[in-house]
Amino acid sequence: MAAVKRGHRDDLSDVAPLAKKAREPETAEQRVLEIIKCSGNKGVSDEDLIRACPVLTIDERVDVVNKLITSNAITLHKVKDTLRYKYKGPTASTPGDANTEELVVFNLIRDSGRKGIWIRDVRIKSNLGLPRLKKILKSLETKKAIKAVKSVAAARKIVYMLFDLEPDSSITGGAWYSNQEFESEFIEILTKHSYKFLEAKKSKALKNTTIRSPLVKYNTSYATADRVLEFISKTGISKVRLTVEDIISILDLLVYDGLAAKRVNSEGKLEYRSTKTLLSRNAVSFLPCGSCPVIKRCSDANQLNCLNCKHMKIWTTI
Repeated sequence: MAAVKRGHRDDLSDVAPLAKKAREPETAEQRVLEIIKCSGNKGVSDEDLIRACPVLTIDERVDVVNKLITSNAITLHKVKDTLRYKYKGPTASTPGDANTEELVVFNLIRDSGRKGIWIRDVRIKSNLGLPRLKKILKSLETKKAIKAVKSVAAARKIVYMLFDLEPDSSITGGAWYSNQEFESEFIEILTKHSYKFLEAKKSKALKNTTIRSPLVKYNTSYATADRVLEFISKTGISKVRLTVEDIISILDLLVYDGLAAKRVNSEGKLEYRSTKTLLSRNAVSFLPCGSCPVIKRCSDANQLNCLNCKHMKIWTTI
């Protein structure tokens, strides 16, 4: 029994220096930071820190956490009425003079990324009252930490995101919107120029006398969206920066209108080729009767007839 007691005293003598060393500020900060960093996106709560660092007193733990938050090493999040600390890493800088509530709101907005977050969602997740939340948002906007962006999906809907982020196209509408207004004329111009390029590409391929194989001529008459984008960029008709995805959406319009065909090449890229409609259209083909879903009920004997048809009246006044 004496040996056991002596061994127990030896263990305590070994732990005491470690406990004292763990209380040193620099070592404590490194230890707490490593614990939070290893937790990943889950983060740690105060209870987790108490279990992981039992040698730290309450005042020491609070002091270490506050220093890490002030130095932007960690961030504060509210998850189901529990405050959790997460490792920040190489992300956007947090306002240095932000209080606890501002940090919670800032982190919610930062986590939303380029799509932003609606004020209602911030209020629900932060559990803050609307008047208080509006003051916090105004304060963060003044500090240029966040910004408000209007969404094209709803005229009155405003989302918040980090000040330096470029809004997602789902929020701004991308290249097809200007000041929240749909640019139909711009799309029509792009469609015409894209079709013009495809027609020139096909004509050049078919007139190439050095190629005798009809199959090779057919394959070379296709063009990728990258080539169309390059052509559009050289014309200078677009004042905004277009992407390949934007051009694909324009080319798909040509496909839907029966003016182009598309396929996937051996590299996995979409290719487009101009086509011509099987039947030429004249003035009669534009009559609304041709696409009327109740044409069978249209008769002089019925109330529904061409004399009181609103679609016919519109067509005759064009």
